[in-house]
Formats: sequence, C-alpha cells, structure tokens
Amino acid sequence: MGFIFLFTDMLVLNTIALLLPPSTGPFHMQSVIFNNLAWLFSYHISTCYARNKQTWTARLIKTTSSAFTLLLLFNWAYYSTVQPHQNINFIIAWLLCFGTYLLLFRVTAISARRILLGNNNLCKKIVIIGNNATTDQLLHQLERKASLYTLTGIFDDDNNHNGLPERQLQGNINDCINFCIKNQVREIYTTISPEKDKRISEIAEMAECNFIQFKLVPDISYYLHMKTQIDHDTELPVLCLTPQPEADVSGQIQKRLFDVLFSLFVIIFILSWLAPILALLIKFESAGPVFFKQMRTGKNGRPFLCFKFRSLKMNDEADSRQVTADDDRYTRIGRFMRKTNLDELPQFFNVLLGDMSVVGSRPHMLKHTEDFSRLHRHYMLRHYIKPGLTGWAQINGYRGEIKAKEQLIKRVDCDIWYMENWDFWLDMRIVLQTLSSTFKGDKNAY
Repeated sequence: MGFIFLFTDMLVLNTIALLLPPSTGPFHMQSVIFNNLAWLFSYHISTCYARNKQTWTARLIKTTSSAFTLLLLFNWAYYSTVQPHQNINFIIAWLLCFGTYLLLFRVTAISARRILLGNNNLCKKIVIIGNNATTDQLLHQLERKASLYTLTGIFDDDNNHNGLPERQLQGNINDCINFCIKNQVREIYTTISPEKDKRISEIAEMAECNFIQFKLVPDISYYLHMKTQIDHDTELPVLCLTPQPEADVSGQIQKRLFDVLFSLFVIIFILSWLAPILALLIKFESAGPVFFKQMRTGKNGRPFLCFKFRSLKMNDEADSRQVTADDDRYTRIGRFMRKTNLDELPQFFNVLLGDMSVVGSRPHMLKHTEDFSRLHRHYMLRHYIKPGLTGWAQINGYRGEIKAKEQLIKRVDCDIWYMENWDFWLDMRIVLQTLSSTFKGDKNAY
C-alpha cells in the first residue's frame, strides 16, 4: 500500500509541474529533480518513524503531514541558499497544488477504507485451536492485520493461559465448533496437527459442513530455522525450503527500477567529475591502472567482473589475500578511499549493467566463495540474489576482514534475513544508513 501511495504522489507531483500555467513562472527541470528526490527522502524518513502501534489512519496522517513539512523545509533551505534567484511563484504554486492533492487523496483513502472495513463481509471473525509457541507467532502476524481480522477466542485443553489474556481462552477444543456457529465465526486456525490430535480432523469436517474455513498452521521450526514459503504452482502445495527473494514481478520491477535510476544519478552527477580527480591521485601516487578489476561471485553463483578504484599497490595476492586493517599494500589515497567507500563507486557501472544491485550481499572473490562455502553450510544461499554495493550485514557492523567463523556466520545470517524480509523501504533504509555511516566513519571500513 505504501508503494502505491508513493507512486501516485510522484506521478501527481510531476504532473502538477507540467500543467502549471505560464503565469506562475517558467518550468525548471532542476527544481523538478530536486523536489522528486526531496519527496522520496521525506516520505521515507516519515514512514520509518511512524509508530507501529498507531492505527492505520493515524500513521497515514502522521506520515503525510511529516513528509510534507520536511518537503517545505527542504524547499526553504534550497531556494534561500543554493537557488535564491529561482522564480518563487512557480515553487509556491506547485507546493500549494501538491499539498491540496495530498489532503484530498488521503481523506478519500481514509473514507474508502472505513467504508470497506465497515462491511462485515470483509472483517472476519476467527478462532484459534491450540495454545503453543506457534500460536504466539500466529497472534503476532494477526496483530499486523487487526483491521481485517477479529480474534474471538482460543481453544485448548490446557487451562494454563501461557500469558494469554483470560478473555481469549474460551474453552476446550471440543467447545470450538459450537462457539463458532453461535458467534458466526468464519475461519478456524489450528496450530495442532491432526497427527497429534484426531479431533482436529473431525472439527475440520464439521467446519466444512457449517461453511467455516479451516486452516492448518504447521509447526516446522523443529526441522528448519529459516522462513519457508508455500508454492501453489502445482495442484499440490509445495513447501519451499530456500528463500525466494523478490519472488513477485512487482518486487523485481521496483528493485531494478531503483537500481537503474540511482546508478544513473551517481554516474552522471558524481562520478562524471569525481572519477577524473581520483584517477589523477591514484596515478600520481603509484604505478598501475586506475581501476581494479576482479572476478567476483554473482547471482546464482555466476562469476562477473567487478570494478573498483585501485586502492592497493600492484601485488600478486589480490585474488587470494583479504585486505586487513594494517595492510602494507595500501596507498595513501587508497586508504582514504576505502575509509570513505569511494573505491566502491565504479560498481555503479556493475549495477547499471545488471550484475549487481545497490543493496544486496557483498560479492566475494572466487577463492573466498570456495573457502567460505566449506565453513558455513548455508553460505551459498546468499547468492540467490544479486550482490550489492551495501547490505544489511554491512550496516550492522559485519563488513571488512573475516577473521573467525563466527564473523562469517553473522554475515551470512544477515544476508539471509535480508532476502527473507526484503521490501523497497528496507532498501531505502539500508542506503540511508550506509550514507550516514560513510560520513560518520566506520571502524570496520578498511
């Protein structure tokens, strides 16, 4: 839903700029680019700090008002310092029209949602059979969709509440069906498998006869430690034991579109002038090429040629030896580039070519992939996605030299968590935290 709001906002923001009458002032592409980036940043920041415990309506109002306030502040700062001679009438008219749109669109969305949720056919009454660890996980998931489901009771033969509110435990398993019929419950979830209790199959049959949907929530945590997905491409449900990041087409389009636009921005507006300066400094200090090119492991284990600014003196160990904090191969400009991540900038060409993504698992040299895959049995899972310039492991402190197996395990765990929990806003969060740590300094950056 958040992506739909943002996409619509960006579309209207640019349409207003194009349709404003000439009397407001001339159209400036620089202003359009600035306000697009400013709204993206403002919306992301406001979304990150919206409290999860707030209602959907409260979060939407707070997010929108905070984002628009930030947009106004950015415009005030930009046009009072960087562009003081810009036609202010065009900017004021643009922001007024955009603010009016935000108000009308959000009010319409809130009203439409209330009408839909007021329909009893959409808000479902449900009950749960079982009171165990899987029940706790199910309750946590249902809390995130509280506007769509109403939990009317939990049924279990054990009278121990296990931390549940007393009102939620309605009775024994045998009482479930009668309660559902009496209270017009539409769905039953069970965290107890039919193999453990034969009554579950009987309840499922009675639920079917009374037009109540019956859903089994299997507990597979004993066998697996990762999230799993159920694939319905066949007539039989198939449990997928490996992560399927960005499995839907919309997710792939979002990620690729962001990669292309972001890499083009960096290449055009940063690398175009910074690369010649760094090239001169690199050549001035040491003999050798400006760019360091090395085969790295990419998506699905396929190798690709990775580009970097050369930060070390020419040596014969580049494809086998990790860079350490006190490495004697550093050049002076190289140490500075690695501290500030400037040596990674040429990898935006890898992103544009499709070998890498802005956010993903950091690519390792081929020899290290071979070595690390022997140390960690889940290591190769990180290659289900494109490698990235930055990632969840990097912003959590797991970057640089790997000295012990525990460091490798933590890095791989972070990479797998990212694949299992990916969404567009997680990428935005990682990018912003990477920029923040670049300016603040990272003790593991060497």
